[in-house]
Amino acid sequence: MQLIYIHGLNSNSASAKGQMLEEWCKLHRPEIRVVRPDLNLPPQQVMQLLDETIATDPHTGVVGSSLGGFYATACVAKHGVRAVLVNPSVRPFERFKRFFANGETAHHTETGWVVTPDQLEDLKALYQPVPASPDRILVLLKQGDEVLDYREAESYFSQDDAQSALIIEPGGDHFMHDMDSKIPLMINFLFDR
Repeated sequence: MQLIYIHGLNSNSASAKGQMLEEWCKLHRPEIRVVRPDLNLPPQQVMQLLDETIATDPHTGVVGSSLGGFYATACVAKHGVRAVLVNPSVRPFERFKRFFANGETAHHTETGWVVTPDQLEDLKALYQPVPASPDRILVLLKQGDEVLDYREAESYFSQDDAQSALIIEPGGDHFMHDMDSKIPLMINFLFDR
């Protein structure tokens, strides 16, 4: 069994949430191998790396945070894996337009990804107006998310005939500092059903 942690924008394979998942699994579920790839790459390369990693183990679950939640949703659609999304981005191709609002031709993230306008089209190509296999997705949202409006994800993942399991809590923040308390629930959803 493997769990792939998909980090967000301005993060990397050393993400605190990814490490938290890996440490918990080592202690409580050593049969689950946690994979934490560095995904500071153009979207097509990210998906290729995720496709290859998923192909190595038929018992794969994914956890995606922020932009990683968007990629995790695409993995559910493509591979039928189960996913837990932590304050996910729903339409990053729209949010990232701000990087190019003043005529810039590239945006350099804090962690080395060079985002170009054509990559927004690649992100858009991964988007589905209605999430595929919504029953294979658990969404964890904090109303106090200071980066993303939780209502966008709430609306997207609660569409008629495409409803995912949602846990929406007051307060909190984008990082979700209490995620460690949710790991048993996450692992149960991914692997114990």
